Amino acid sequence: MTDRTKRLLSLMVSLALGGGLLWLALRNADLEAVGAALADGEWGWMVPFVGLGLLSVVIRAWRWGLLIDALPGRTDRVPLRLTSASVAIGYLVNYAAPRLGEVARTAHVSRRAEAPFSAVLGTVVAERVLDVIMLALALLSVVVLFGDRVRAILEEAWDGIVEVLTVPAWVWVLVVLVAVALVVAAVVVVRRGQRIGALLAQFRDGLASVGRTGRPGAVVLSTLLLWACYGLMSDLPLRLLGLDAAYGLGPVEAWAVMAVGGIGMALPSPGGTGSFHYATVQALTLLFGVAVTPAATYALLVHAAGVVFYCLLGVVALTVQGTSLGALRSAAAARA
Repeated sequence: MTDRTKRLLSLMVSLALGGGLLWLALRNADLEAVGAALADGEWGWMVPFVGLGLLSVVIRAWRWGLLIDALPGRTDRVPLRLTSASVAIGYLVNYAAPRLGEVARTAHVSRRAEAPFSAVLGTVVAERVLDVIMLALALLSVVVLFGDRVRAILEEAWDGIVEVLTVPAWVWVLVVLVAVALVVAAVVVVRRGQRIGALLAQFRDGLASVGRTGRPGAVVLSTLLLWACYGLMSDLPLRLLGLDAAYGLGPVEAWAVMAVGGIGMALPSPGGTGSFHYATVQALTLLFGVAVTPAATYALLVHAAGVVFYCLLGVVALTVQGTSLGALRSAAAARA
């Protein structure tokens, strides 16, 4: 199977996953009412939303720069302008091809800052590790704040799992065989890597940069500020749609919705399409008793606003940096 075929299959699976979850999220929503709610929204709240979006990009770029500067052999600091533009480009690419945004922004910084591609990619992984920790803490805070509601939801979900477990035995045999085949394929790919040792060494350098920054306080502060921006960006659309008054939803509830929606964004669907909508609708309806239609309206608004904002920002970043997606792809292939 060629690399092109693998990428095509991966994209098809991603689109199918996103499309299926989007249908599940919107199947019971009144789309005409969704349009009316958006038309009647207080769109002035989008101004601080955009401001927070820009601030979040700069904060993420600042934190990433701290990690890159700590790589072995680095003597010059990577400019904040470069990391900010690269983060914006990464967001743009991720909406088209999940996870390739990390490769694109790594290639751009690696080429402009003259740093090893794998080491810079390691700093991106280190960034993701920090975000996974924050997401886990956010989800834990949801359990602490809304324990009774979460328990009731889990009990209902367990009843559904019990029903699923009653499928015929041959289905489970097929699942096991597919899992084994995937593991074997992964082992074969790893064994065929000719320079895997050197690449892993550079990758390790990137991960270790978290401890070598010499500024752990700045790393922690930037992470907290970044997630505070995300929490506020989740709260503003509630006010735009009037859900704060209608359902008594505030910053704490917005934080919980953001945490659950973060699970959806982590799934391999294009830019979180479908998976984000489904997770967000479930959080609003199950945790806070919001009706399906306003919950779907909120999910569609937040996701669409993010797509438009980050894509426009990515296009601006490409223009300012004087590069293109094709050039980044070639740079990634050459440096990897």
